[in-house]
Amino acid sequence: MKCVKCDGVLARMTLDGVEVDECQKCHGIWFDFGELKEILEKEEARRLQAKLKAKPKGKADPALDAKKGPCPRCGGKGNLISVKDVDHGIHIDTCKICYGQWLDGGELEILREKGIFDTVAGFFRRVIG
Repeated sequence: MKCVKCDGVLARMTLDGVEVDECQKCHGIWFDFGELKEILEKEEARRLQAKLKAKPKGKADPALDAKKGPCPRCGGKGNLISVKDVDHGIHIDTCKICYGQWLDGGELEILREKGIFDTVAGFFRRVIG
């Protein structure tokens, strides 16, 4: 799959037992429906943190964050919409058709570093049901 935000290519990787797609160039991560929620709710979040620290991290890039793109899973049938997390200054780009989610490079680290797994998991429970 092509990256939503740059000209990179998405490659499968496993985060804490969940297969996700990461851009090899900007390090953004595509989560199919329910994958981000599953990762955020796992009690093994500290183990996820150690895995992510061991690999190169992307840095949040405001220019890429503002960029709009087609859903990589739906083949462009749905454009991603930005859902802003006001408390933490990031956008979670979401497909209105398949409900997949995109975090730009560095945004998962921002969520993790600020210790808000419970807050975000609660948010997704309310939004996704």
